[in-house]
Amino acid sequence: MKYRLTILLAVLISKVCTAQIAVERNLNVELVEKDSATSAKIENSLSAFLSEAKNRDYSSEYVDTVHLNKYRFFFEKMAGIGKGSDSFNHPLILKSFPLEDGSFRVTVAFTGTRDSKPFVYQVTELKAVPYRNHFRFYCAFEDNTRNFKEKKIDNVTYHFSGNFNDRKANEFVRLVNDLSKLTGGPKPELDYYSFQSLDELLKSYGFLFSARQCNFLCYDLGFTDNKGRIYMTGTGNENYIFGYIGEYLYYNLPNREQMYWPFVQGVSAYYGGYGLSYDDMAELKKQFRDELAKNPEIDFLEEFKKGRKSDVNRHFSYYVMSAFLFEEALDKQGFDKAISLVYSGENGERFFENIKRVLDIEESDFHKTIVNLINKRI
Repeated sequence: MKYRLTILLAVLISKVCTAQIAVERNLNVELVEKDSATSAKIENSLSAFLSEAKNRDYSSEYVDTVHLNKYRFFFEKMAGIGKGSDSFNHPLILKSFPLEDGSFRVTVAFTGTRDSKPFVYQVTELKAVPYRNHFRFYCAFEDNTRNFKEKKIDNVTYHFSGNFNDRKANEFVRLVNDLSKLTGGPKPELDYYSFQSLDELLKSYGFLFSARQCNFLCYDLGFTDNKGRIYMTGTGNENYIFGYIGEYLYYNLPNREQMYWPFVQGVSAYYGGYGLSYDDMAELKKQFRDELAKNPEIDFLEEFKKGRKSDVNRHFSYYVMSAFLFEEALDKQGFDKAISLVYSGENGERFFENIKRVLDIEESDFHKTIVNLINKRI
């Protein structure tokens, strides 16, 4: 019996060990000069951390929970890497160098093959910090943005590496505070990081290269981290505030699971303009009038139901039509009833029921309504 237990334990330990991702060192690089024990500790800790990341199951042993919540973007983009791919190589440690307090900066490459050719998925920089008898891993965002310039306007602290436009910054602060008044929420303390490009934004997070994120435009256009307390854009466009509004509503209104995101984007377009061109409502209506003139047979109800498969002037049609409807509801019913249209169900299952309730518009009259709205206030 004793020997059976010993064998069983050995098998279980073996399975636990083999479940972890194997990490390799590029050219057998020593992670810590003349300290093979610390090198091995970093390597083993990294193996455990990347295994948790792959399985989307971080533990407090290898990630500080407060830090995880503050920089969730980083940890979510690390999560799942290599999962379900037979062509994924072992993560490769490219280099490591010491920081203060026994911490290290570690650079890891994630490579594999695609169509029988070598392929680089991602190159990521992490901060390894001693914890108990191993290391925890942190996003290097704070270190990477430490030398950014700062300017505080009321309750918004701007962090930027390029130029600063006071007028636009003050416009954004007014919008932030107007939104909090409209929704009855507290005045938010916000950190706004303005990056000159998506590349600068990703590198600040530690993504030196990422084939998984480098063309993911939604993160170019603005998003929040730290549960809405940090807002950042990677556009180099000082006009761009579209991304903040949807994120604010998500984090500050109740019942977020019932929000219909296309309509949230419509609210964002109404207040913040659409796209990097900052197209306002008058311009958006003109674009729809031009589209109708070019294509008089168009049915705006059909276009709305196509979702992301329909666009006007490279703007998703159902986002913009939602902005038109929100403006109409705001004018006729006020903010509280207009914003209630956001709660149309995750997949919009109550959308037409809601516009009937708030605006007395039947689904069969949707096309005619949009035509009337785009010709209104010319």
